[in-house]
Amino acid sequence: MHKTYYPQIDETIYKTVLDNGLNVFIIPKKGFQKTFVTYTTAFGSLDFRFKPHGQSDFVTVPDGVAHFLEHKLFEKEDGDLFTEFAEHDAQVNAFTTFDRTSYLFSATDHIEENILRLLKMVETPYFTKETVEKEKGIIAEEIKMYQEQPGYKLMFNTLRAMYDTHPVRVDIAGSVDSIYDITKEDLYLCYHTFYHPSNMVLFIVGDVNPEQMINVVKAHEDKRHIEAQPKIERDALSEPNHVMQQNIVEAMHIQSPRLMLGFKNKLYDVSDRQSVKEDIEMSFFFELLYGEETEFYQKILDEALIDDTFSYQTVIEPTYSFSLITSATTEPDQLKALLLEELNAKLGNIQDVDSFELLKKQFIGEYVSSLNAPEYIANQYTKYYFDGVSLFELLDIIDDISLESMNETAKKRLDLNQCVDSRLEMK
Repeated sequence: MHKTYYPQIDETIYKTVLDNGLNVFIIPKKGFQKTFVTYTTAFGSLDFRFKPHGQSDFVTVPDGVAHFLEHKLFEKEDGDLFTEFAEHDAQVNAFTTFDRTSYLFSATDHIEENILRLLKMVETPYFTKETVEKEKGIIAEEIKMYQEQPGYKLMFNTLRAMYDTHPVRVDIAGSVDSIYDITKEDLYLCYHTFYHPSNMVLFIVGDVNPEQMINVVKAHEDKRHIEAQPKIERDALSEPNHVMQQNIVEAMHIQSPRLMLGFKNKLYDVSDRQSVKEDIEMSFFFELLYGEETEFYQKILDEALIDDTFSYQTVIEPTYSFSLITSATTEPDQLKALLLEELNAKLGNIQDVDSFELLKKQFIGEYVSSLNAPEYIANQYTKYYFDGVSLFELLDIIDDISLESMNETAKKRLDLNQCVDSRLEMK
């Protein structure tokens, strides 16, 4: 077991890789009442084409399989496990993203029992033709529910207009049509490929004894008699640089029209650390451009061009990157013109050193404060682990960010010519 201490934040993390390839991370937090545990596979909605272990050809599975598997692993032959966790002082949940699926629980007692319960739940799939068919109706209703949420609808409309073939354009849960193509065989194929310990991470944070936790997990995993596997080969995802559709409009039963401007950002090869750095720099850039402390924000707020739905974000991943700016607004044309005018004027040219330094201090303060929340640590550590860095390296990464490097990243990443104007109109 490898132990690493981070003096800047006074945190210690224990890591070991079991014989079957499972990565286990433990952060002891003495005095904390709640323990938080995540069991995560690097398998998300983007992973629709891959080579199964021991096969030389790529296979393609229907959209939505990762999310479907998330649902099915809670169900066993003798019922689902939600009640069993609750009876042992634990709250259990799960989620699927573009690149991972995570199963998690928080508990105040029976920690070892609940960890073993989580491991057994994820490691013992039970799929039948009948239960798979039954689940399709449940997930179809979930997809329809998401489609009725204006923000969700608007985002995926924007991504579909932005991307041609990249699977980021597809709803994480798939479509009603695609999930009805999913078979029991698809689920087992994806399970045995992506739910192998070599592709998974177990994370434990709380008032626990690291050596004891490692021994409990190792004893359980050794009984499975599984050998480590090489990295899964996923099909390369290629995508044109330009947006597919510059304007997209849909009518919905909503209280106010909505506008989203989506920018298809430039991709280029950088290290994992640099990618995380640029992701933070882009968040700084938009905060200094449109944040609540700016004169621009106060102007569009005072003119009633935005409301509390106004937001912005940038996503930087190896095969895709985009920036989104959105708000409900009664004057979408006017708001769009002002947003683009400000962006054109300030792109790569923000000069407010004092605001930049204050923003860095606020980011660092929020980051350090978040380290008191086990849920934040577990989820974010796992996210950054799959991104190739440690959550506890963020302070060093932030130290490397300057106003000049932020401006340079914004200029390199943002291509204002590759913009999607996406709108929801009132029915």
